[in-house]
Amino acid sequence: MNDTVNLTIKIDPELKETIKNLALENQVSMSQEICQRLQLSLSQQRPEIDSSHTEEQETPQLTDGELKQIRSLLKKSKKRKV
Repeated sequence: MNDTVNLTIKIDPELKETIKNLALENQVSMSQEICQRLQLSLSQQRPEIDSSHTEEQETPQLTDGELKQIRSLLKKSKKRKV
């Protein structure tokens, strides 16, 4: 961290204590602990989905003959069930 800036945030006292304890365990400053955790959190975010080149392919529609055959098959299957 060569270039740093100050950042003031408001957090719950319990969260501050948790961060303080973690920093002590890891033998780093609270600032380092927070930066490491933020960097890890941000690096684990899922990348945005690239939606380029996702055009839908046009599927050919059924011909009149094919539709007739399907209707016929459906009628036959209904008659068998009754």
